[in-house]
Amino acid sequence: MPPASDERTSPFELACLGVLLLVAGWLRFRHLGLMEFKSDEALAVRIGRDILHGDVRTTGLTSSAGAANPPLFVYLTALPLAFWNDPRGATAFVGLMGVVAVALTYFVLRPRFGWLAALSAAALLATAPWAVLYGRKLWAQDLLPVVTVSLLWSLFVLLERVRSRWVLLVPLLFSLCLELNFSALALVVPVVVVLLYRRRQVHWPAFLLGVAVSLVPLAPWLAHNARHHFRDVTALAKEGRGHGGSSTFGEGAVEAVRQTVHLVSTTGWSFVTGATHEGGAWWTLGRSAGFAVVAAFVVGLVTCTLAAARRRDLAGARRALLVVWLLGIWLSYVTSARDRVQPHYLIASYPVSLAVAGIGLSDAVGLVRGPRRAAARTAAAVAVALVAVAFVGFTLSFQRFVAHHGGTAGDYGVAYEHSAALAAAAKRRGLNVDDQTLEFLATGSLDSPAGTARIVRTRDLLSTPRHLRCRGTLRTFGPLEACFPP
Repeated sequence: MPPASDERTSPFELACLGVLLLVAGWLRFRHLGLMEFKSDEALAVRIGRDILHGDVRTTGLTSSAGAANPPLFVYLTALPLAFWNDPRGATAFVGLMGVVAVALTYFVLRPRFGWLAALSAAALLATAPWAVLYGRKLWAQDLLPVVTVSLLWSLFVLLERVRSRWVLLVPLLFSLCLELNFSALALVVPVVVVLLYRRRQVHWPAFLLGVAVSLVPLAPWLAHNARHHFRDVTALAKEGRGHGGSSTFGEGAVEAVRQTVHLVSTTGWSFVTGATHEGGAWWTLGRSAGFAVVAAFVVGLVTCTLAAARRRDLAGARRALLVVWLLGIWLSYVTSARDRVQPHYLIASYPVSLAVAGIGLSDAVGLVRGPRRAAARTAAAVAVALVAVAFVGFTLSFQRFVAHHGGTAGDYGVAYEHSAALAAAAKRRGLNVDDQTLEFLATGSLDSPAGTARIVRTRDLLSTPRHLRCRGTLRTFGPLEACFPP
């Protein structure tokens, strides 16, 4: 397996990175009116606005485990709303953090695994359809990549330097990951493994200082739980024991592996679109490119595992960290039922899963010896560029599909612009709406006041293709049908 390149970064390489960042931003920021926006996103915006008006929060949104999240995400949501008081502004902030994650991925991997692996991983994070999808959605876990890549860097530094004070960032960054989403609790595995492996070289006073600092942003949540008998901690513990049941031990871990594969490719897209999805040449090319990335991921996983088992040097330790990172995430679902493992639970695998794919490609090129290696590297770089183009085409095809249909019948739902248009029409007439998201966009509240009589009845024709019976005025807003009272 080839060592990391010691060559200096060329201007052409930086130009390629610049293009990737432009593409990443373009995919995430274009046509934000097509973004998905449902009740969770509406609640985040509402709380963010409340914070701007002086409402101090000690907890955030409630997780699927039934535990209230720490408030970091809702405070981060308030930040862009202070400059652009619109749900699209908060979503654009998520996209911006996604672009920053692309840049950090390159700079973290470049000195350790060479230019081919670094640019490949950055290109995949910039253009992979799932990465773009979650870079256009206002969920806490969608902010994870920028923090997880920073945590990955801090663990690399811990492996590489003796008694480095940078170790204080390890507990702080892990805490930030956990505050964004409880799925990041699995990252305690690579953190503990690296700390134990380097226990004699760790600057423990700096680490303990980092632990103390990490408790500061967690303090409001911890104080809230102390006043409420630690019910959120109890809910998390139950979830960690497989609360909800699993008919077969380990099926959740298998599903976690499958979802990780989805996130590096284009498979599993029916979760987003439902039974009906876009087609055509770009769909086919995107699917083919996804299979190529999966193959590179498998190769990288094998070569990294072999290096971790055979090598006792720094290069082997770096690769072992990547393997342990993924294994920790997968094994955290070993007692979970398969249907409880959703794609967004695996966002903590970014960018490590894509780094493994890039390393797999670099290792495959490393098998070529002699003067043909340079040509093989060039061919591999061209292949990565073609995969990125296919992924961009796939995403644009999906966005055109959403624009044409107004949304999807799958998890994506109705595009924001149609919900906003219906809500604006209700607001002009001073009416309430029978849907939480639409009511929020119309009135700023998630629920209509008790006893409200004049209310707009709505139906999403994508999920319920039966027209409303209406004695008032029937109007359509994309896939939304609305009955306005007379």
